[in-house]
Amino acid sequence: MKFMSLKRPNSKVTKPVEAKTLRRYVLKIQSIVALIIVLTYTVIINFYFVNGLDEANFQDLHLETNAFAKRYQKQSSIALPHSIHFSGYLGWQQLPRDLQLAFPLFEHVTAVMMKSVRKGQHSDFFLWPKQVIFMVAQPLIDGKVMYLVRKIDTEHYDDLGKTGIAKMFSFTWPLALLFLLVMHTVVQLVLTKVLKPFHQLGSWVDMLTLDNVSHDLPQFKFKELNNIAQQQQAALLRIGEMLNNEQDFLRHASHELRTPIAVVNSNSELLIRVLDLKTNNDKGYSSVQRIKRAAMNMQHMTETLLWLSRENSEVLASVDVNIGEMIEYLVEDNHYLLQGKDVKVCLEIEDTIVRTVETPCRLILNNLIRNAFQYTAEGEVRFSFTQQQVVIININKSDDLLDYTGGDYGYGLGLRLVSKIVKKMSWQYHNNEIPGGRAVEVNFESEPLKDGKLL
Repeated sequence: MKFMSLKRPNSKVTKPVEAKTLRRYVLKIQSIVALIIVLTYTVIINFYFVNGLDEANFQDLHLETNAFAKRYQKQSSIALPHSIHFSGYLGWQQLPRDLQLAFPLFEHVTAVMMKSVRKGQHSDFFLWPKQVIFMVAQPLIDGKVMYLVRKIDTEHYDDLGKTGIAKMFSFTWPLALLFLLVMHTVVQLVLTKVLKPFHQLGSWVDMLTLDNVSHDLPQFKFKELNNIAQQQQAALLRIGEMLNNEQDFLRHASHELRTPIAVVNSNSELLIRVLDLKTNNDKGYSSVQRIKRAAMNMQHMTETLLWLSRENSEVLASVDVNIGEMIEYLVEDNHYLLQGKDVKVCLEIEDTIVRTVETPCRLILNNLIRNAFQYTAEGEVRFSFTQQQVVIININKSDDLLDYTGGDYGYGLGLRLVSKIVKKMSWQYHNNEIPGGRAVEVNFESEPLKDGKLL
């Protein structure tokens, strides 16, 4: 059976994106932030350590130059300070040539100046230079300048000093690792406490039904989660209200249709008697019979809709049904859909009585036959019934596009009713595509086929 396709041609099927878990996302962000913090503080600690060493050396040299300036003010012939830690020079010309080249701005000094120069330093920020030179320039009372220089050669440090500095720097990384572990543990504990109400909310939503949606809401510790639960409850209440309104409308409309259906049935019987239509040869007899069968179909439709709209699973009574005779009547009732078409109808039907529910069975067959006729412009439609199984095959040989928008086309509601009925009755329903059309199988047994798929 060839049905109207609702998909756009050449439409690309997008692959669903796998959603990230909240725990993994938070841990990823926490790891990045913690790593940035550790690296930043490591750089800051190194910066302050180096600058602290420089400041300590400058303060030491500055105190020494101030003491010399005070003594020089009383007696200009005092000796310049000199020790293993620093060397003093009086005047620019007394400075060694390498110091003059290293501190060219110190040639003309009018106020106290302090500066350091690093030699042999690599591009790596964390590597120590081979030599650091500190110089303090102190103007004296007679206009001369006293220069105090300290040279620190890191390669000449004793092993004890080198080991102490190495230990101090090696302590930075374990401290950083400890910080990462503490931060990771704290985040894990927080996530465990935070995600537990999320799981509780998910379990509550899974168990939420229209029967228990009006119960009191549980508390999920956090205000945001309570708001989500309230919104979920309100949404389901609105859905329940809409379903109730839909079922009420369906029941009321079906009840209201019973009266005109009864009028059509009674008047068709009266019309046969008044016009004295007794045989099939009479022109009006077949028309009146179609009216009666159409009224009967409307009655079956309303009964089926009422049955489907019931909240309980009440099963209709089973009766003996001649499926072959029913198919013949339905083919005749829907034969008008083949007017103007070159379609061959083949019937291979066993005269077998089946005990089943008549109203849903009639409605299913009527919709399937109707769709087979509607969506075949040229070709054939084959019907077969054997061993409680109805097979309807339509093969459309025409390339002409069929108009599916006409008022006589019941696509949509009929097929939805078929799916709902077979699901509620636990019948087997197969709708398979074949070259040029479709093949539909309906089995009125309640047990599913072993190798088939129950739809």
